[in-house]
Amino acid sequence: MRSTFLLPVLSSLAAAAPTSQQHQQLSPRDAPSPAPQVVSVSYSGNGCPSASPAVDRSGGFDDIALRLNAFEATTAGTVADTSVNCQAHLSISGAAAGWQVGVKDVYVQGHLVLDPGAELDYYVTSFWSEDAAKTATIRGTLSNGGATRLSQDVTAHSAVPDGQVVYSPCVGSAGDVGLLNVNFRVALQADGAQYGYFGKDADTTASENWSYVWRRC
Repeated sequence: MRSTFLLPVLSSLAAAAPTSQQHQQLSPRDAPSPAPQVVSVSYSGNGCPSASPAVDRSGGFDDIALRLNAFEATTAGTVADTSVNCQAHLSISGAAAGWQVGVKDVYVQGHLVLDPGAELDYYVTSFWSEDAAKTATIRGTLSNGGATRLSQDVTAHSAVPDGQVVYSPCVGSAGDVGLLNVNFRVALQADGAQYGYFGKDADTTASENWSYVWRRC
C-alpha cells in the first residue's frame, strides 16, 4: 500500500511540517544548472487515450504544461464517465550529481459546469517509479452552493508542504533523475438529475502544469 499525503486545496500552507534534519531545504529558486531534460513522456488513463492528439505537451522540464484534449468528465453518461484520469510518465535525465527534485506547485484548469449542490473533486498524485510506495496527493473540491447553474472556466492551485514533498533518488554521476509519474483525476459528485461536467468548451481545454523544488543530497 502506498503511503499517501492528502492535502486540501487553497488552504493555508504556512504551517508546513518541518523538513528532515538529514537534508537542507532549499527554495524553489535553488536548482542545479543546467536544468535536466525530459527524455521521454508517455501517458495512461481514460482521460488521455493513446489515440493522437490526446495530449499536447509544451515547455521543457522547468515549464512543462499538458493540454488534455480528450479529458472530459460528465454526469450525462455512465457512472464510469463521472471519474476521469490522465497519468503522465516522464523520464528525466541530465542533472548535476548530488541533487534531488520533487513536485511542489500544481495548477489545473478547465471548463466547469455544475448544477446547484453538485461538486467536482480533483486529485493530483506524484511519485517516482524508483520508490513508488511514497506518494504525495493534492486534493481539491469545487462546488456550486448557489441557486443557479454554474458554467465557467476555472483554475485551481495548491502546493505540497515542504515536509511532504516526494523527492527523486539522489542524482549520481550519470545525471539520471528518475521516472516521475503525475496523475490528474477528477470525480463529479451529483445527486438525481443534477448535471456536472469538467473538460473543455469553445475556448478552454482541460490542462495541468506543475513546478518543482530541489534539495541537496
